[in-house]
Amino acid sequence: MKIIGVAASARKNKSTYFLLEQCLNELKKTAETAGTSLEVEAIDLAALRFHGCLACDTCKKGVQCSQQDDFQELIGKLAAADVGGLIVATPVYMGCMSSQAKAFLDRTVLFRRNGFMFKNKLGGVITVGGSRNGGQELTIQAVHAAMMIHDMIIVGDGDHFGGAGWANHPDGYQGDSTGIATAKNLGRRMAEVAALMHG
Repeated sequence: MKIIGVAASARKNKSTYFLLEQCLNELKKTAETAGTSLEVEAIDLAALRFHGCLACDTCKKGVQCSQQDDFQELIGKLAAADVGGLIVATPVYMGCMSSQAKAFLDRTVLFRRNGFMFKNKLGGVITVGGSRNGGQELTIQAVHAAMMIHDMIIVGDGDHFGGAGWANHPDGYQGDSTGIATAKNLGRRMAEVAALMHG
């Protein structure tokens, strides 16, 4: 079973990707400790160029999209039978998810239209705000809404909605121990729920 993490920031290797890595590393560590076979893969959207859904309905005819852009690289990865969960990590822009995250989630409609391919897969969210209380929880819930439309199983961090980081922490985002803890807790919970479901 594989859990795919998607960093939906316009910037490469910054706070969003950092927290996603913390989450995925903890997920792997928890799975290994429990003797569970679990793989992880990180996808960085900052390196890709694609737009939102055009509502052209091409995907109603199969697992395909009319737009010949970098999202094409993701279709096969996300449709793979061994994918058991998805973690979306996004910065908070104007009180909600990034345009990259929104475009990504909108384009996943093709999986819904072809037999609800994400149904019963695990879903988790990490957000990074410019301040400690910068819209992280609201943004997590916005991504959760898209996951629920796919009929995914939502996983929190065991205490909150998901991972919530502070990009402008006085010690730098690497020094945001509270945010890092929530991301790690999300990874741990994802591994625990995966083991319960597929153990």
